[in-house]
Amino acid sequence: MPSVRVAAGPETAKAADQLRQLVERRDEWPFPWCVPPPKSIRRNPWGQIATPAIGVESTVLSFTVPQGYQFDMIGVILAAISTGMSLIGNPGDFLFTISRNLPTSGTVPLQGSPLADFQQIPFALGQPWFMPFPLPRSENFGPTDIIRANVLNVSGAVGAPNYAVAMFTGWLRKA
Repeated sequence: MPSVRVAAGPETAKAADQLRQLVERRDEWPFPWCVPPPKSIRRNPWGQIATPAIGVESTVLSFTVPQGYQFDMIGVILAAISTGMSLIGNPGDFLFTISRNLPTSGTVPLQGSPLADFQQIPFALGQPWFMPFPLPRSENFGPTDIIRANVLNVSGAVGAPNYAVAMFTGWLRKA
């Protein structure tokens, strides 16, 4: 029969704390970056604007994560389209950027920044008529984070019937 180890003194507090942590974690969802946890809320915010003037950067979509929730973004659509949902422009005509807590004008606060690898993307990501571009692992945003998709028109068509579109796909879960 194996021996039983009995904790004594300060070890009892450590053992109790480890047991408490195990009990708390038993209901955690193991893979929130690829499978929505129970009681999560599907969100697919989207926006569109007429393509801006050449040299002008405009916000296509601004989404604020509600207080008390986290947003796990698993896919995006960033595209410039025209009549019939056809993509317009050549690579580099429109540059797309996704940012977190970056103000649209004025001074830039220290906490705001473009997302890594989502800065000045020169081509469409995802297909507005079919499916979003899947992320290999979710981008996670905290409560009250502001997520923006901006477009800069470098040399593309201006105004209607040409539109810049953006969509973030994912889910909200309790923070």
